[in-house]
Amino acid sequence: MNKNQINYKLLNILLVILIVCLLYWVSDLWIGIVSKIINVIFPFILAFAVAYALYPYQKKLENVGFPKWLSIAVIYFIIAGLLIMLLILVVPLLYDQIVLFLSNISAVITDISSKFELDLGVLQSTISNISSDILKNVGTYISDGAINVVNSSINIVTSLVIVAIVSVYFLFDMNKIRNYVKKKLKNRSYKYIARLDNEINNYFTGLIGNMLIQCIEYTVIFGLIGHPNYLILGILAGITNIIPFFGAFIVNVTALIIASVVSTKLFILTLIVCIVCPNIDSYIISPKIYGKTNQLHPLVNIFAVFAGGILGGIWGIILSLPIAIIVIATYKFFKEDINTKIDSIKEKKA
Repeated sequence: MNKNQINYKLLNILLVILIVCLLYWVSDLWIGIVSKIINVIFPFILAFAVAYALYPYQKKLENVGFPKWLSIAVIYFIIAGLLIMLLILVVPLLYDQIVLFLSNISAVITDISSKFELDLGVLQSTISNISSDILKNVGTYISDGAINVVNSSINIVTSLVIVAIVSVYFLFDMNKIRNYVKKKLKNRSYKYIARLDNEINNYFTGLIGNMLIQCIEYTVIFGLIGHPNYLILGILAGITNIIPFFGAFIVNVTALIIASVVSTKLFILTLIVCIVCPNIDSYIISPKIYGKTNQLHPLVNIFAVFAGGILGGIWGIILSLPIAIIVIATYKFFKEDINTKIDSIKEKKA
């Protein structure tokens, strides 16, 4: 090699190191700028995610003869109706349930303290303070009315309005967006994106359906057996559907702890519900909703949720399953290419 010849590989490595060092030195500047940009575009990203999640339902309505504008109007009318019903009917009841729930938790701590002769005074005091703060804040919002809530949360309300409006536009243009992506991508790339699109659509469709069914299921069943916190448990059962295994475990343990304070009969009935319902959900309801797709092995579910929690906290837990589905779908799509590459490397070594 000529001594005067420039080693471009080494030069590129040095340039990369220099760029990384410069980015680190001015991190305070660019992190602030990036965070501002994210704050600006986040409502639009969220709006696209909402439109993307609602698109399968809009297509189903279109397929049965609804015009596009009417199908979108029906979807948002249902969502608005559910939110209004939630505010008018559920929120006051939920407030009463929170009061009862917190008092039951305090009763559980007192019961454990007396039975096992443990000094849980600090824990009782902490729970009492948290309860007082929650009830004070919720009570203030309810007593002062919606105007004060809106005034104190104007940024959130504005963002939600922007998300709702922009998501309607995205939903109207979703076919155009998908066709544009199809035209711009090569045949194999499009097949890969279409595969991911199908997997993620199946996941969101199944997740939303499962959340609604389990919310209604557990609310009704816990209500029928006379559990004092049936509404909270039902809502928790629906929301924690995002976290497989662990979510259901948290709901069941909470239900059993509270039932143990109320009566032995309620504890036994709650225990039966906690044994029977998860099995019905796992072997009957979930397979019907999700079908044969997105059926991840339990160990994959647990590992994904655990890793997501370690790496990204609550958002990591929420996004863990979609990311796991994308990774597995990617591996399945490129499986033959990967195996071919591995075989060629083995042949070269041999």
